[in-house]
Parts: sequence; C-alpha cells; structure tokens
Amino acid sequence: MLRHVIAPSRAFTQIANSHVWDESLSDAAFRLLVRALALPPARARATTVTELAAGLSGGRITADRARRQLTAAGLLHCARRRSATGQVRTESLVSNVPLDAAAAERLFAGRLAEAAPGAGRRSSGGTAPRASGTALPAGGTPGQGKTSPHPVPPAVAEPAAPAPVPPGPPPGSPSADGDTVEAERVLLALRRSDPRLVLGAAEVARLLPLAAEWLARGVSPAGLLHVLTAGLPVQVKSPAALVRCRLADKMPPAVRPLPLLDCADCERAFRPLGAERRCAPCRQRAAAASAGASGSVGRVGWRERLAAAAAQ
Repeated sequence: MLRHVIAPSRAFTQIANSHVWDESLSDAAFRLLVRALALPPARARATTVTELAAGLSGGRITADRARRQLTAAGLLHCARRRSATGQVRTESLVSNVPLDAAAAERLFAGRLAEAAPGAGRRSSGGTAPRASGTALPAGGTPGQGKTSPHPVPPAVAEPAAPAPVPPGPPPGSPSADGDTVEAERVLLALRRSDPRLVLGAAEVARLLPLAAEWLARGVSPAGLLHVLTAGLPVQVKSPAALVRCRLADKMPPAVRPLPLLDCADCERAFRPLGAERRCAPCRQRAAAASAGASGSVGRVGWRERLAAAAAQ
C-alpha cells in the first residue's frame, strides 16, 4: 500500500491514533468525535451534541449508540446545570483524550468560571494553560490553526464567586404564567419518558405557546404528557416536528362556561344545565312541599321527586 500524505497548514483537527484503531468505537462514534473536535469555538458554544448527532446517517438509534460508546471511552461527559435564571440544561463536554469524572467536573467548573462577570479579563500573571477538550455548547475547540501535538493537562480552576441572581419576572408576565411553567416542565420531561423525544432549548421555546394553550383549555400536565408520548412510531426522525404536529392537530376545543341566569324564586345566579328557571335548592324545596301537600308519608322516591320537579 502506497501513501501520499501532505500535512495541512490550516483548518485541521488532530486525533490520536488510539482513537483511529479503537475497535470499541463504531464508525458513527468516530465521526461524531471528529466533528465535535472540528467545530470552531463560536459554533461549538451554540451547538449541542444532540444537534451534532442528528447529522449522522443511521437514525437516532445509531446516534444514541455512538454517544454511549464515547461516554464509555471517557471522551464524552454530560452534566446537568442550573443557570442563574433557574433553568436546568444539560452541558456536554467532548475531549480528545479520555477524562475521568473528576477531570471532567473541573473542566465544567472552569467553563462556569469563564462565564462569570470579569472572568474574561487578563491578569498580569501570564497566560493560563489551555485545557484539552471541547465543551458543547458552553466551550470551544482548537479546530482552527496549528495546535500543539501533545494535549496540555487540564488546569484546576479556582472556585469562582457566585454570579448575582437577576430579579424574577414580574407577576403577569408570560414567563411567570403558571401554564407556561407547567408546559415547559412537560416538554423537558419528554426525554425521560422516551429517549427518542429529545428537544433542544430552542425547540422547547418554539413549542411552548402550543403546550401552554393545552393547559389553558383544561388539560392536566399528566394528560398532555400522555398525548405526546402514547402510540409513537417505531422510528422518530424529528422529535420537534412530531410534538408540534400532535400539539396542533389534537388541540382540544376551548370550553365555554354556561351563561348565568337569575333564579325565578330567590333571584340567585346559577348556571342552568337545561331549560330550568330555578336553582337547585329552590327546586328541591318545591318538590318537598309538593310531596307534603299530596299527603305522602315516609321517604319520597326518586320517581316522585322527578315528577314533582317536572311539574314545576
């Protein structure tokens, strides 16, 4: 076998030979790893591993298997973080070298420290060493320009001061609405009910008005979750499109309250179920008076009460 190799001068990604010959990584897992490490820093911060895996051939089952293989190899780590606004999101870290849980946690803490106010300012103590790995969506990757042939060990990040918590939304705003909060919880819980229904933050924001309308029309959160997860097809190509279709096509009709009428006897407002003109207490009193006037003794049966009420 002959080889003709020309080293690229720019826009290349270094990958260890151990990953190339690793039999535990499938072709899809290797492609996912290379694509994640090849992302530019700005695009890496805005891209999730789920969105990156969606471009692989083979469907969601192949993509999920590739992510599990990278996680088992120590090249992919995920952690659930709560932002300053209280929103829980999943941060992913893709590394070009195997990392244990402690090293991944230090890198996650370093990314959070960089996001704190004033963390990006340079100090006079010199340049801090770069940590190997790509954090998605909060981190970057050395995907452009020449990189060092040997990865630099991850630096231990100092604990950063907690960022100030912004004030909550005022009452009556869309984010403070109870239906909106419950609808967001239902959409985020879809991935726990079925691993195929994984929605990104942007997809949840687009589907939130439709889901909140379901709750506003009297559907419970458990009922909405059942509608979105029951009877799913064998292969789900686009979870967001499937959820949007079910929310729009199966939207229940708006329930209109019955009009109020004034009772003909006591003038108390009540909602009639039929053509009655008096409230239920007045009809019961009239039925009891009619039964007493007819001379009946003992308990009045339902047929007698119904006949008396119909005669009024």
